[in-house]
Amino acid sequence: MKLQLATLAAAGFLAAACAAPSAPPAAASPTASAASTGMARPAAVGGLDAARAQVARVPGDWPAWSALGSLELERARVSGDPAAYDAAQRAFETSLKLQPADNSSALAGVAAVSAARHDFATAERQARRALAVDAASPEALAALTDALTELGRYDEALATARRLDAVRPGVASFTRLSYQAELRGDSAGALTLMRRAAADAGTPSQVAFARTYEGTVALDAGDVATADAAYRAGVAVAPDDTGLLHLGARVAQAQGRTGVAIDRYAALVERRPTVAFVSEQAALLRSAGRAADASAALELARAAQSLARSAGVAPEAADVLFEADHGDRTRAVALGAELWRRAPSVGAADAYAWALHVAGRDREALPLVRKALALGGRPAGFVAHAEVVAAATGARLDRVP
Repeated sequence: MKLQLATLAAAGFLAAACAAPSAPPAAASPTASAASTGMARPAAVGGLDAARAQVARVPGDWPAWSALGSLELERARVSGDPAAYDAAQRAFETSLKLQPADNSSALAGVAAVSAARHDFATAERQARRALAVDAASPEALAALTDALTELGRYDEALATARRLDAVRPGVASFTRLSYQAELRGDSAGALTLMRRAAADAGTPSQVAFARTYEGTVALDAGDVATADAAYRAGVAVAPDDTGLLHLGARVAQAQGRTGVAIDRYAALVERRPTVAFVSEQAALLRSAGRAADASAALELARAAQSLARSAGVAPEAADVLFEADHGDRTRAVALGAELWRRAPSVGAADAYAWALHVAGRDREALPLVRKALALGGRPAGFVAHAEVVAAATGARLDRVP
């Protein structure tokens, strides 16, 4: 799984872990969607419609409002519509108004929403509030793990993920422990844990989430055959999942099936036009000699950025990289500095370093590429950036870090 998973943590990862018994893990709040918590067991659109009907019928049903919040987070993950975060926030806040005491699920839910919006410091505070109510809340432990990871506090994040695993071993804990392993360069351990998550999954969305990141870990390690097998296993259960569609596009590209990859990216960004996905699509189109189509894709990425900002989603590493490669260098550096201040993860270090490099400030970038690689993980993009910065500064790559 890419080290960008942290972003995933905010939406899908969290949801999976934090979702109420109606949302799956990957989305469950994960990266923050309702599935991200991994604890949810929701039923997609039927579950969302039923939850909405329930709160309309019984407006005082505070557990139903919390469940609805988790499902709205899942909707955000699946649709890519950041406006769904507002609906999730309202649902969790309604639950808390109806039941302000002993409502750890709603408190964990608002933490998941904050993480999905990349406000990880707030997410940490909210998750700890939930844990003050219920120290063994798996939803709160999942949200706290994700927040600490994005805040660059990796020892605490690992310890919290282990607490989650002790309290409720399953999809939410296995996926988070897998990411912690990948961050530290343990691809084999990360794969094993993601396969455990897939075996434990109780819904198609949970299976899709686990298979997507099993395949991503394998692909990033150069094992295209294993990535393809994970993709096929996932689509057999959840053929319409956008995470799997992204994996499938990357697998096809790695296999040299450029036409298939282009088609899959087109289907993906039609449903989830995120900056990261559209940037990858544009790079593929440009490499295929379709410069006009690549330029159109970049305009779509700009629109996606605007939509996310209007929904209160703070910039992430993908936004910094996009600005560095396709926008204004000065703005890219400013975005990188702000991201590094707000959420000093390895992904933020890499993105900020690249922005500084593009701006001709390689000496300042060098300490950041060291930080990006310091945990032991070696994502291809991070290594490529480190090589460029090392070459520009005359530093020895074997000493980065």
